[in-house]
Amino acid sequence: MMPKTRLFANNRWQYECYSLQYGMEKYLYSYPHCELLELLKQDVPVYVFVNPIEYHGPHLSLYTDKVLSMGMAKKLHAELVNKKGEMPFLVAEDISLGEGPTRGPGSIHTPFKDLRKIILRCSKSLVELGVRKVIFMTFHGAPMHNMAIQAGIEYLNKNGVKAYNPFNYILQKMIHFNPRDYDRVRDFLPDDCDKDVIVENFNTDFHAGIFETSLCLYLCPKTVSENYNAVPDCPALIPNEKLLFIAKLFKSLGQIYLFKELRFAAIGLSWIQLKPFPGYSGTPRYSSIELGQYFVEQELIPLYVNGALETLYGVGKGPRPVMKWIYGLSLGGLISI
Repeated sequence: MMPKTRLFANNRWQYECYSLQYGMEKYLYSYPHCELLELLKQDVPVYVFVNPIEYHGPHLSLYTDKVLSMGMAKKLHAELVNKKGEMPFLVAEDISLGEGPTRGPGSIHTPFKDLRKIILRCSKSLVELGVRKVIFMTFHGAPMHNMAIQAGIEYLNKNGVKAYNPFNYILQKMIHFNPRDYDRVRDFLPDDCDKDVIVENFNTDFHAGIFETSLCLYLCPKTVSENYNAVPDCPALIPNEKLLFIAKLFKSLGQIYLFKELRFAAIGLSWIQLKPFPGYSGTPRYSSIELGQYFVEQELIPLYVNGALETLYGVGKGPRPVMKWIYGLSLGGLISI
């Protein structure tokens, strides 16, 4: 049950953040067992949140991935209700763990094998309860993190449960980056910035930059510092030369998808090698509520909804994780990359 406002009368920020977690959702495991089993006979999707506590620069919260996932889930669920009829917003687990968070004060890393084990344990519980549809919600892009979620999806699929991680759509769009896909972004940028440079380099804006900060301003504004527009731009990212050379080698062999993954990894590697390391990328100072609303309502939610309809109510398999070669390179998660 959502707490009354008076519990947080002296700390409105704390109340607003708490409300993001305890809003319209109903926590599956809080029901009496007999009522729970009856509820699940409705064949409604159950949400599982998997997000790390992670540094997102000085202007966003350590819970950024969590609150964005919750905001997106509520939007997604509202659309599913519109298309499939009234259904409760059921949350099974809110796992505040993640593999490979950005380094910074407060970040907590969970090894792949441990995260995978926890997700599989949760998945097994859902199978035992008779859940038929599961949506994993994350906003954390580390490849091994999403592979741990994929292990849960595959376990559920093998046991007759349809499951889906919509964030893989966003990761795939990052890999297949085309500046023309982001032409509309120019409409939301101030006139005093170089709009062409920002759009052409939008693939370098992958952590706490203009994209995530704008989403937070729209979905969870109380988690954004009032001084976000004073945050300095992250230095320009020049892809790591060695990794880019390997990427081009695979391109010459006709391995275009692998080329794109390695090219993106070369940009990421150059970012984590920055000294001093900022803990964010891109240009968060140009973020806006309007840009966040555009991304959520016109770009992301349509992707999430169509994927849910195809995967949970159709015969689609859903988007798969990117950079699967990292699993082998890390010896199955034994080495942190």
